[in-house]
Amino acid sequence: MAYCDRCGNFDESHRESMEYPKDSQHCIQDYQPDLYYYWDSPIEEDYSWRDAVPHADCLCEICFDILNIEGNIKWVDDKNPFECASINSGT
Repeated sequence: MAYCDRCGNFDESHRESMEYPKDSQHCIQDYQPDLYYYWDSPIEEDYSWRDAVPHADCLCEICFDILNIEGNIKWVDDKNPFECASINSGT
């Protein structure tokens, strides 16, 4: 069950647990079953957003990408897998 604690997007399992009908207005607005959802707690990951969004346990890929682009995602050993090596190396 995934629900973005920043913007409110959610997946199919959250829709089912909340018993939202697929055709309801609320469901149409925030129902995003095709997005990837990132978790920061309670599992240990290679990233942390706790300094930027301390109360969020789950973020949709849109919110995660925005925080990452802004430099608000901290990566273990400063290894951001989404960062292009050629940008930093100048090649």
